[in-house]
Amino acid sequence: MFNILFIHQSAEMYGSDKVLLSLVAGLDRSKFNPIVMLPCEGPLLIALKDAGVRCHIVPLVRAGRATFSVSGVLKMPRSIWQSMRALSKAVEFDRIHLVHSNTLAVFSGAIWSSLRGIPHVWHVHEIIERPAVVRKMFGWLLRLFASEVVCNSHATMNLLLQDQPSLKPKITVVWNGIEREVPVDLKKATLFRKSIGVVDDEVLVVLMGRINRWKGQGILVEAAGVLVQRGTTNLRFVILGSPPAGQEHYLHALEKSINESVACRYISLIPFTSEIWGVWDACDIAVVPSTEPEPFGMVALEAMCAKKPVVAACHGGLAEIVVDKQTGVLFEPRSVEELADAIAWLGENAERRNVLGNNGYERVRHCFSLEQYVAGISGCYDKLCG
Repeated sequence: MFNILFIHQSAEMYGSDKVLLSLVAGLDRSKFNPIVMLPCEGPLLIALKDAGVRCHIVPLVRAGRATFSVSGVLKMPRSIWQSMRALSKAVEFDRIHLVHSNTLAVFSGAIWSSLRGIPHVWHVHEIIERPAVVRKMFGWLLRLFASEVVCNSHATMNLLLQDQPSLKPKITVVWNGIEREVPVDLKKATLFRKSIGVVDDEVLVVLMGRINRWKGQGILVEAAGVLVQRGTTNLRFVILGSPPAGQEHYLHALEKSINESVACRYISLIPFTSEIWGVWDACDIAVVPSTEPEPFGMVALEAMCAKKPVVAACHGGLAEIVVDKQTGVLFEPRSVEELADAIAWLGENAERRNVLGNNGYERVRHCFSLEQYVAGISGCYDKLCG
């Protein structure tokens, strides 16, 4: 049996957190023994323990704005030393065969595996376009510290290869996978619609995701205003999510834009919840209007699992997930008018929504299954451990 040491940057339950959970829980335990290192407690830690996965909370070296400040650079040697010491102590009595760093944002796995001479898989879940110096730095780190680079989309891979074409022999794309284990509960869906005042003949549009500068909540508010000005009043909008700690100003700005919108009475803003399936089952149209390229787009897969058509910005990994006019609608990124047109096109025809939603569900089954995802990553492990 091979011991795989997973290093992850957070303990929340957003995209890369869910992807790690599904991977670790889906591994063949007769072949791979996962040991997960997290920087803090949180819902991911609870879910991993519920899945019978051994976890440790240790200090980790992570990338962030503070990391590249003068004080951050000065503190880096001590942070590295503390992290290396904690990692070594946590696996003091284990033989680690491979290290898997889940996201570019965590450096500890790269350094620890290099010091120990252990193969290192660096799983890239990010698209970093700017600043250019940071983008190039990450490409250099991957070339130096990764035995194998796994990208979650071709969009993610292509950006890395622009700066580091020498990565090509050790880079592979493995699409994230999903499996819905929670059955459809129409009672929960009905209760959710009633809780926000949606009546039977209204179409519910949902945007679910972290509230930050690029997830596109602002342009959805603008698109809702455009639709109301056109006389479309049978649409209701839900924006569900919370900002990262320390970035509450994004939430305040969003609240202000909603309050000032002509569509204010049609928009509900709800904090993040782990009970996502009741929301997806309640909605009629899912929207992913990211203003910058999504590396992948797990939220689109979730909506497709619930048989909902997806309106998505046509860039990044979303363009690999959503098939235009077959499983949803792709629109020009940052175009409020195109977003409004796409929502209106789906909103006016229930049969169209059903057909595209069912098509999306079948696409997930054939292209984005959890089984395919776990098999793809396991193949990388076989290659390095074999």
